[in-house]
Amino acid sequence: MLRIIGIVIGIGILVGIVLSGSYVWDSYFLSPDRNASEVRIEIPDGSSLDSISKLLKEQDVISSRFFFKIYSKFTNAQSSLQAGVFVLKPKMSFRTIVAALTNAQAQEIQITIPEGFTLQQTGQEIAKNFLQISVADWDSVNGSPSDFTEQQDILSGIPSGQGLEGYLFPDTYRFRKDADAKTIAETMIITLKRRLAENNIIVPDHLMMQNGMTFHQVLTLASIVEREVRSKEDMAHVAGIFLTRLKIGMALQADSTVNFVTGKQEASVSITDSKVDSPYNTYKFLGLPPGPISNPGMNAIQAVLNPVASNDLYFLTTPAGQVIYSKTFDDHVANKYKYLK
Repeated sequence: MLRIIGIVIGIGILVGIVLSGSYVWDSYFLSPDRNASEVRIEIPDGSSLDSISKLLKEQDVISSRFFFKIYSKFTNAQSSLQAGVFVLKPKMSFRTIVAALTNAQAQEIQITIPEGFTLQQTGQEIAKNFLQISVADWDSVNGSPSDFTEQQDILSGIPSGQGLEGYLFPDTYRFRKDADAKTIAETMIITLKRRLAENNIIVPDHLMMQNGMTFHQVLTLASIVEREVRSKEDMAHVAGIFLTRLKIGMALQADSTVNFVTGKQEASVSITDSKVDSPYNTYKFLGLPPGPISNPGMNAIQAVLNPVASNDLYFLTTPAGQVIYSKTFDDHVANKYKYLK
């Protein structure tokens, strides 16, 4: 009988040693594999130690909820575990996990705004990714350039009554999850200024560029070029055509400006739409529209500042994306029948 008791005690001691060894290993020495995939875990406000351990176990970050809870209580960390979004890896030690969970970092959201997005499209994308920002919030902030007091060096040329269309640089951004509309808009304005500087584009205090256009006019034409063609080379060529038209008093006749008014995305506009009564309709009114129709990228801005000179006055884009140029209206009509019919 004593022998059996001894065996049981021995087994108990052995199991205890194994378990304690496993606990110590998981707590302090365990480390993830070099190529282990990251796991994003969101811990809601008010989560208990039990619910946190359950989340970690479900994502295979820990192998034992029991040991993790013991470690958290033993180190007095359970009351310090925070809510938030954390990036962890499977097989991290308890010490590493707890260190991460007690130092919550604000979650960031990455968002990409493509070149040529309008203010409205940008607002819709923002509202989709930031639940605390409504489209109305976005419109309200971006309708008042004068509220951005620290950015007036570049915004002061915006005519009264116009918003920030054209001044929000399209790029990939990372913002805190709790960012507000003004913070996002101001970051995009600052990015425009930075990208201009990086490309040695100087905007003078008087906002009159070297080509004789105001900065607002440059952005306005660049926004049209951005919506008309895609490649850097075509942008420079088309910018040259538009500048020639402006010089000789010919209407720009840019379909993109009509689409800006109608909200359509047609490759070519109807006769009815081309007669819409709006200062942005460059079929009906000579010169540039009052302001940008989109937020242009750097290629479009550079195209306006460094256009390609040519004798062409017309262009069209084929369904395959090729841009066809012509010098006369008759040739342009012939190209329409050839490429668009």
